Amino acid sequence: MKAERIGAWLLLVCATITIVGFSWDIQWHADVGPDTFFTAPHLVMYLGTATTGFTCLGVVLYRTFRRPDPAVRTVKVLGTFQAPIPFLVTGLGAAAELLYGLTDLWWHTVYGFDVTPTSPPHVAMSLCVLVEAIGAVMAFASLRETRSGRVGLAVYVGLATYGQVFLLLSTPALPWVREFFFAVALMGVLALVLVAAVTRSPGLVVVTGLSYAVVHAVTWFTMPPLTRAYAASIDLPVRDYVDGTSVYASFSPLVMLPAALLMAGALALGKRFGSVKGAAMVAGVVGAALLTLGYCVQYNVMDVVTIVVTAAFGVLIGLAAWRMSAPLRNLAEV
Repeated sequence: MKAERIGAWLLLVCATITIVGFSWDIQWHADVGPDTFFTAPHLVMYLGTATTGFTCLGVVLYRTFRRPDPAVRTVKVLGTFQAPIPFLVTGLGAAAELLYGLTDLWWHTVYGFDVTPTSPPHVAMSLCVLVEAIGAVMAFASLRETRSGRVGLAVYVGLATYGQVFLLLSTPALPWVREFFFAVALMGVLALVLVAAVTRSPGLVVVTGLSYAVVHAVTWFTMPPLTRAYAASIDLPVRDYVDGTSVYASFSPLVMLPAALLMAGALALGKRFGSVKGAAMVAGVVGAALLTLGYCVQYNVMDVVTIVVTAAFGVLIGLAAWRMSAPLRNLAEV
């Protein structure tokens, strides 16, 4: 499974490139203004997608034309190619995103700019990125019997969680709650409990939180100066009111690492006393409440109803994440 292990880690690198690209693109819209399809942030974003697709293609070709590995589950594609399931899923997501890139090009050609995360090209491409993330999680989960697979899963999930915040900006209005707080908090709970459930290691939940915190910090400190430098290099001014705030990092949750630490503690206690499923539900409540409270502080609002409702749903999400881990764990069993 050496090819699959190398491929999984390359997918992590590709996802990092993609996240840098769209973090930079969002910063560009805020600090400079409307863009074109061929600005550097756009091209970096699509570079990440293209390298994801080529990585998946490389693994599929390797597994097709080299001696089959009985430890690798594959499906036949087009009657010829033997595709490991995770790389098939990820590759299809990358291919769809590149096709939607043509829609993005058309949008820019017709309208000249694209400044909202809820535009059709942005939502469609964000959904494709979600498919890529699911495939990459499958790739690392299939390697869970190895240390690199378990650590890679934890690191990738932290990175992907940061990236999926963009998609959740398109969350439709919900009754009683602030829908963005609600959606992001539950996504964080799902990600953190899923890592623990697949790896059976509460400690790796902390690794997930650290991975998220690192990419959050990097984009927080690098995106504003990078945007100003690029704008200066092509003789474009920044807006008068620009204050150096990192836009994408500022609306992503700031308390993911503390939530990971508390949830890891709850999961460790559950593991010690033999009730890991119950601990996943408790961790869901704790994580959902803390992430929502963190958002309330971050946005300088206090919405007790949203905190309570999200915490209640955290129980269900914690249980769902634990059950979702079963098929992921089975990927490593042949």
